[in-house]
Amino acid sequence: MKRSLALIYAINPFGADHMSSDHDPSYENDFEKYKDRLAPMGLNRPQEPQSLGPEKVKFARKTQHLHSMLDSVNLCQFACGPSWQLYGPKEIVKIVQAVTGWNVTLEELLTVGERRLNMMRAFNAREGITRDQDKLPKRFFDKGLDGGPSDGWKVNKAEFEAALDEYYKQSGWDRETGTPTRQTLERLSLGWVADRLGL
Repeated sequence: MKRSLALIYAINPFGADHMSSDHDPSYENDFEKYKDRLAPMGLNRPQEPQSLGPEKVKFARKTQHLHSMLDSVNLCQFACGPSWQLYGPKEIVKIVQAVTGWNVTLEELLTVGERRLNMMRAFNAREGITRDQDKLPKRFFDKGLDGGPSDGWKVNKAEFEAALDEYYKQSGWDRETGTPTRQTLERLSLGWVADRLGL
């Protein structure tokens, strides 16, 4: 059960998408294979399988920012990404530097992805989409998986809601509405977006 992916499915501003963040195993049992790639992103505390605490939320957000950046700079996710792909974060920085001639850092590129996600989230807020739409189908909580090693697994509703709160907190979004705050938008050089939203 990929619990952080379930969270991203609910929060992602353009709908559930399995290519919008990295999948849980790379920050769980498979971490040793990927630690050299994830550690530069501040991800160096692998979690237990099926966990969905603050550190797993951080993993979901950070890898979501990297995937969002890949869309912004037009890099293929089959070749570039946080963990399993051919090129990891360090190589992505070198690729962008070589193509643009800019001396960008990984943190700056992650901010590009974060900025894109916040702009999409702000657009959704303008169109009336709020926290109420950050949800999963009821069966994810009520009906366990059937068969195989994941038999009986389902998402815990209280744990999911707590993770949603944590994601908003880490993102600098309003807990009640799920909308980015003015402070967050200004930090991302998006004050004009806050003005449009009347924040």
